[in-house]
Amino acid sequence: MSYLPPQETGFYEAIQVYFTEVTDRVALFGARDRALLDQWKDEGRSAQVVCRGIREAIACRDGGLRSLAQCEPYVDRQWEAVQQNTVGCHDEADAEMSPAGSPTPPKQRQKAQQEQDEGGGLFNQVQRAIRRAGESAGQERWRSAYRTAWREMQRIRPEGEGFSFAEVEAVDAALVEAYMEALHDEERRVIESSLAEVNQGYVQGMSPSARREHLRVKRKRAIIERFGLLDLLGELGA
Repeated sequence: MSYLPPQETGFYEAIQVYFTEVTDRVALFGARDRALLDQWKDEGRSAQVVCRGIREAIACRDGGLRSLAQCEPYVDRQWEAVQQNTVGCHDEADAEMSPAGSPTPPKQRQKAQQEQDEGGGLFNQVQRAIRRAGESAGQERWRSAYRTAWREMQRIRPEGEGFSFAEVEAVDAALVEAYMEALHDEERRVIESSLAEVNQGYVQGMSPSARREHLRVKRKRAIIERFGLLDLLGELGA
Protein backbone atom coordinates (compact mmCIF):
# COMPACT_ATOMS: atom_id res chain seq x y z
CA MET A 1 0.00 0.00 0.00
CA SER A 2 1.22 3.49 -0.77
CA TYR A 3 -0.80 6.66 -1.23
CA LEU A 4 2.28 8.88 -0.99
CA PRO A 5 4.85 9.62 -3.69
CA PRO A 6 7.33 6.70 -3.83
CA GLN A 7 10.27 8.95 -2.97
CA GLU A 8 8.63 9.89 0.34
CA THR A 9 8.90 6.56 2.12
CA GLY A 10 10.15 5.98 5.64
CA PHE A 11 8.82 8.65 8.01
CA TYR A 12 5.74 9.48 5.94
CA GLU A 13 4.91 5.90 5.06
CA ALA A 14 5.27 4.72 8.65
CA ILE A 15 2.67 7.20 9.86
CA GLN A 16 0.38 6.53 6.91
CA VAL A 17 0.42 2.79 7.50
CA TYR A 18 -0.05 3.13 11.27
CA PHE A 19 -2.94 5.61 10.89
CA THR A 20 -4.69 3.22 8.51
CA GLU A 21 -4.18 0.25 10.80
CA VAL A 22 -5.46 1.82 14.02
CA THR A 23 -8.36 3.81 12.58
CA ASP A 24 -9.58 1.40 9.86
CA ARG A 25 -9.60 4.45 7.57
CA VAL A 26 -7.49 4.61 4.43
CA ALA A 27 -5.04 7.44 5.09
CA LEU A 28 -5.45 10.05 2.36
CA PHE A 29 -3.77 13.01 4.03
CA GLY A 30 -4.88 16.48 2.96
CA ALA A 31 -2.82 19.64 2.62
CA ARG A 32 -2.98 20.52 6.31
CA ASP A 33 -1.95 17.02 7.34
CA ARG A 34 0.93 17.04 4.86
CA ALA A 35 2.10 20.39 6.21
CA LEU A 36 2.04 18.94 9.74
CA LEU A 37 4.04 15.91 8.64
CA ASP A 38 6.65 18.15 7.00
CA GLN A 39 6.85 20.30 10.12
CA TRP A 40 7.21 17.33 12.46
CA LYS A 41 9.90 15.77 10.30
CA ASP A 42 11.84 19.05 10.11
CA GLU A 43 11.68 19.34 13.91
CA GLY A 44 13.26 15.90 14.25
CA ARG A 45 10.22 14.08 15.56
CA SER A 46 10.50 10.38 14.81
CA ALA A 47 7.69 8.37 13.26
CA GLN A 48 7.43 6.46 16.54
CA VAL A 49 6.71 9.69 18.47
CA VAL A 50 3.98 10.63 15.99
CA CYS A 51 2.46 7.13 16.14
CA ARG A 52 2.34 7.28 19.94
CA GLY A 53 0.49 10.60 19.64
CA ILE A 54 -2.01 9.03 17.24
CA ARG A 55 -2.58 6.17 19.65
CA GLU A 56 -3.13 8.60 22.55
CA ALA A 57 -5.58 10.63 20.43
CA ILE A 58 -7.63 7.50 19.75
CA ALA A 59 -7.68 6.64 23.45
CA CYS A 60 -8.71 10.14 24.55
CA ARG A 61 -11.25 11.12 21.90
CA ASP A 62 -14.83 9.86 21.88
CA GLY A 63 -15.28 10.16 18.11
CA GLY A 64 -13.22 8.56 15.39
CA LEU A 65 -10.18 10.22 13.88
CA ARG A 66 -10.51 11.64 10.39
CA SER A 67 -7.24 13.54 10.07
CA LEU A 68 -3.79 13.95 11.57
CA ALA A 69 -4.64 17.51 12.57
CA GLN A 70 -6.90 16.08 15.28
CA CYS A 71 -3.84 14.33 16.73
CA GLU A 72 -1.65 17.44 16.87
CA PRO A 73 -1.95 18.21 20.62
CA TYR A 74 -1.29 14.57 21.48
CA VAL A 75 1.76 14.38 19.21
CA ASP A 76 3.00 17.62 20.77
CA ARG A 77 2.61 16.06 24.23
CA GLN A 78 4.65 13.02 23.22
CA TRP A 79 7.32 15.23 21.68
CA GLU A 80 7.55 17.33 24.85
CA ALA A 81 8.02 14.15 26.87
CA VAL A 82 10.88 13.06 24.61
CA GLN A 83 12.54 16.47 24.92
CA GLN A 84 12.18 16.46 28.71
CA ASN A 85 13.79 13.03 28.88
CA THR A 86 16.63 14.32 26.71
CA VAL A 87 17.14 17.30 29.01
CA GLY A 88 16.96 15.04 32.06
CA CYS A 89 19.88 13.06 30.66
CA HIS A 90 22.00 16.13 29.85
CA ASP A 91 25.07 14.76 31.62
CA GLU A 92 25.11 11.75 29.32
CA ALA A 93 24.28 13.91 26.32
CA ASP A 94 27.13 16.30 27.07
CA ALA A 95 29.49 13.33 27.05
CA GLU A 96 28.60 12.51 23.45
CA MET A 97 31.34 13.93 21.30
CA SER A 98 31.75 14.40 17.59
CA PRO A 99 34.84 13.00 15.84
CA ALA A 100 36.45 16.42 16.22
CA GLY A 101 36.02 16.23 20.00
CA SER A 102 33.25 18.82 20.34
CA PRO A 103 29.80 18.04 21.81
CA THR A 104 27.30 16.67 19.33
CA PRO A 105 24.57 19.28 18.69
CA PRO A 106 21.09 18.29 19.99
CA LYS A 107 19.56 18.43 16.51
CA GLN A 108 22.25 16.14 15.17
CA ARG A 109 21.66 13.69 18.04
CA GLN A 110 17.92 13.73 17.33
CA LYS A 111 18.53 13.06 13.65
CA ALA A 112 20.90 10.20 14.45
CA GLN A 113 18.37 8.71 16.86
CA GLN A 114 15.61 9.02 14.27
CA GLU A 115 17.76 7.26 11.68
CA GLN A 116 18.51 4.49 14.16
CA ASP A 117 14.83 4.10 15.08
CA GLU A 118 13.77 3.91 11.43
CA GLY A 119 16.67 1.78 10.19
CA GLY A 120 18.56 -0.98 11.97
CA GLY A 121 16.71 -0.22 15.21
CA LEU A 122 13.42 -0.86 13.46
CA PHE A 123 14.68 -4.20 12.14
CA ASN A 124 15.65 -5.28 15.65
CA GLN A 125 12.34 -4.11 17.08
CA VAL A 126 10.37 -6.15 14.55
CA GLN A 127 12.57 -9.19 15.20
CA ARG A 128 11.92 -8.97 18.95
CA ALA A 129 8.18 -8.59 18.46
CA ILE A 130 7.96 -11.61 16.16
CA ARG A 131 10.17 -13.74 18.39
CA ARG A 132 8.11 -12.95 21.51
CA ALA A 133 4.84 -13.66 19.73
CA GLY A 134 6.14 -16.92 18.28
CA GLU A 135 7.45 -18.13 21.63
CA SER A 136 4.14 -17.40 23.35
CA ALA A 137 1.91 -18.83 20.60
CA GLY A 138 -0.21 -21.67 21.93
CA GLN A 139 -0.37 -23.83 18.81
CA GLU A 140 2.24 -25.12 16.41
CA ARG A 141 0.38 -23.74 13.40
CA TRP A 142 0.70 -20.20 14.81
CA ARG A 143 4.37 -20.74 15.67
CA SER A 144 4.90 -21.87 12.08
CA ALA A 145 3.27 -18.63 10.86
CA TYR A 146 5.72 -16.55 12.90
CA ARG A 147 8.63 -18.57 11.53
CA THR A 148 7.36 -17.69 8.04
CA ALA A 149 7.39 -13.98 8.95
CA TRP A 150 10.87 -14.35 10.43
CA ARG A 151 12.18 -15.91 7.21
CA GLU A 152 10.58 -13.10 5.21
CA MET A 153 12.49 -10.58 7.32
CA GLN A 154 15.79 -12.30 6.64
CA ARG A 155 15.01 -12.52 2.94
CA ILE A 156 14.17 -8.82 2.63
CA ARG A 157 17.06 -7.44 4.68
CA PRO A 158 19.60 -10.07 5.76
CA GLU A 159 21.75 -7.48 7.54
CA GLY A 160 18.95 -5.22 8.73
CA GLU A 161 20.35 -2.27 6.78
CA GLY A 162 17.92 0.24 5.34
CA PHE A 163 14.95 -1.53 6.91
CA SER A 164 11.96 0.80 6.62
CA PHE A 165 8.20 0.62 7.07
CA ALA A 166 7.89 -0.57 3.48
CA GLU A 167 9.69 -3.73 4.60
CA VAL A 168 7.61 -3.89 7.79
CA GLU A 169 4.50 -3.89 5.62
CA ALA A 170 5.87 -6.80 3.59
CA VAL A 171 6.63 -8.79 6.75
CA ASP A 172 3.22 -7.96 8.18
CA ALA A 173 1.52 -9.09 4.96
CA ALA A 174 3.50 -12.35 5.03
CA LEU A 175 2.44 -12.96 8.62
CA VAL A 176 -1.25 -12.34 7.88
CA GLU A 177 -1.06 -14.62 4.84
CA ALA A 178 0.62 -17.35 6.90
CA TYR A 179 -2.13 -17.09 9.51
CA MET A 180 -4.79 -17.30 6.80
CA GLU A 181 -3.10 -20.43 5.41
CA ALA A 182 -3.04 -21.95 8.91
CA LEU A 183 -6.78 -21.45 9.46
CA HIS A 184 -9.07 -24.43 9.16
CA ASP A 185 -11.71 -24.17 6.44
CA GLU A 186 -14.50 -23.37 8.88
CA GLU A 187 -12.41 -20.72 10.63
CA ARG A 188 -11.63 -19.10 7.29
CA ARG A 189 -15.31 -19.06 6.36
CA VAL A 190 -16.16 -17.37 9.67
CA ILE A 191 -13.61 -14.61 8.97
CA GLU A 192 -14.85 -13.99 5.43
CA SER A 193 -18.50 -14.10 6.51
CA SER A 194 -17.86 -11.50 9.21
CA LEU A 195 -16.26 -9.23 6.61
CA ALA A 196 -19.23 -9.60 4.28
CA GLU A 197 -21.65 -8.65 7.06
CA VAL A 198 -19.68 -5.64 8.26
CA ASN A 199 -18.84 -4.25 4.84
CA GLN A 200 -22.05 -4.84 2.93
CA GLY A 201 -22.80 -1.61 1.10
CA TYR A 202 -20.04 0.34 2.88
CA VAL A 203 -17.32 -0.25 0.31
CA GLN A 204 -19.48 0.44 -2.73
CA GLY A 205 -18.35 4.05 -3.08
CA MET A 206 -14.66 3.26 -2.69
CA SER A 207 -12.11 3.02 -5.44
CA PRO A 208 -10.84 -0.53 -6.13
CA SER A 209 -7.52 0.14 -4.37
CA ALA A 210 -9.21 1.73 -1.34
CA ARG A 211 -11.69 -1.17 -1.19
CA ARG A 212 -8.87 -3.74 -1.22
CA GLU A 213 -7.00 -1.87 1.50
CA HIS A 214 -10.12 -1.50 3.64
CA LEU A 215 -10.89 -5.22 3.40
CA ARG A 216 -7.26 -6.13 4.10
CA VAL A 217 -7.27 -4.10 7.31
CA LYS A 218 -10.65 -5.50 8.38
CA ARG A 219 -9.49 -9.07 7.71
CA LYS A 220 -6.36 -8.54 9.74
CA ARG A 221 -8.36 -7.05 12.62
CA ALA A 222 -10.69 -10.04 12.63
CA ILE A 223 -7.75 -12.46 12.80
CA ILE A 224 -6.18 -10.44 15.64
CA GLU A 225 -9.41 -10.54 17.64
CA ARG A 226 -10.30 -14.19 16.99
CA PHE A 227 -6.94 -15.93 16.81
CA GLY A 228 -4.42 -13.70 18.61
CA LEU A 229 -2.37 -12.58 15.60
CA LEU A 230 0.40 -10.15 16.51
CA ASP A 231 -0.61 -6.56 15.74
CA LEU A 232 2.80 -5.71 14.34
CA LEU A 233 1.99 -2.09 13.43
CA GLY A 234 0.41 -1.55 16.84
CA GLU A 235 3.50 -3.02 18.48
CA LEU A 236 5.74 -0.54 16.69
CA GLY A 237 3.53 2.38 17.69
CA ALA A 238 3.68 1.41 21.35
